[in-house]
Amino acid sequence: MKKYLLYSALFVFCCYWLLSSYDALKAINYEFNGKVQKVTPSSGYYKIITVNNKDFDLEWVRWYDDLYNIEVGDSVIKKKGTQRMSLFKKK
Repeated sequence: MKKYLLYSALFVFCCYWLLSSYDALKAINYEFNGKVQKVTPSSGYYKIITVNNKDFDLEWVRWYDDLYNIEVGDSVIKKKGTQRMSLFKKK
């Protein structure tokens, strides 16, 4: 019985890990260039931004400024295939 419990726990962990990897891969394939139209706080630490009428979850996207500095009107550029995003503050 303990053996099946261990296998079940291992299976659940692998499924969770694969789903997390899928989210990271999805974020790497994001490509946007434009002004931030809306900033929505998600239920966790990260935010969701709207650029060119499309929503992007910033959980797996990285940039050199911290998360709380993103505001409506800022310009952002992210190229497909990278995790890095460039953030340009509005004046």
